[in-house]
Amino acid sequence: MYAVIMAGGRGTRFWPRSREKKPKHLLDIISEKTIIQETVDRITPLIHPDNILVVTGKKHARALMKQLPEIPSRNIIIEPEGKNTAACIGLAALHIQKIVSDELMIVLPSDHAIADSCKFLDVLKAAANVAGQEDGLITIGIKPSSVQTGFGYIELAESIQHIVKE
Repeated sequence: MYAVIMAGGRGTRFWPRSREKKPKHLLDIISEKTIIQETVDRITPLIHPDNILVVTGKKHARALMKQLPEIPSRNIIIEPEGKNTAACIGLAALHIQKIVSDELMIVLPSDHAIADSCKFLDVLKAAANVAGQEDGLITIGIKPSSVQTGFGYIELAESIQHIVKE
C-alpha cells in the first residue's frame, strides 16, 4: 500500500502567515511540528516512509525534503506544472505503477488537522480493506456542519456503509 500526500499549495489560503514560499502545509500551526510532518507521522503506523510519496511544486521540494528526512528524496515528486488534484493523483499513480504494477493507493491532503489519529487510521485500514476486496475507489468524508457547495457532496453506497464509524 502506498500513500500519496498532495502538497501543492500556493500559500494563499492561510494568508498572512502562509505565502508563496511557505504554504500552509510547511507551517507549524497546531503544534511544534509542521502540518505536513503531522500528516506523515499520522500515517506511518500504517504505511512505511518508503511507501509515502509527496507530490509538490519545484518551489517547495527542498523544504519538504528538509522537513521530512524519513521520506526518501526519490519519493518527493515534483509536478511539471500545478494542475490541481486529478493531475496530482495521476502523476503519483504513474510513479507507483513504475514501482509495482498493481497496488492500493491512499491519497491524502497535506494540510488537514485530524484530532483522533487512531480513529483515522482505523478508517483508513477499513477503507483500504474494502478497496482491495472490491477493486474500487473509496472516498472518506465527514458529515458537514453546514452547506458548502464548493466541496460537493458524497453519497454513501449501501454496500460500504458498514465501514463508516460515527
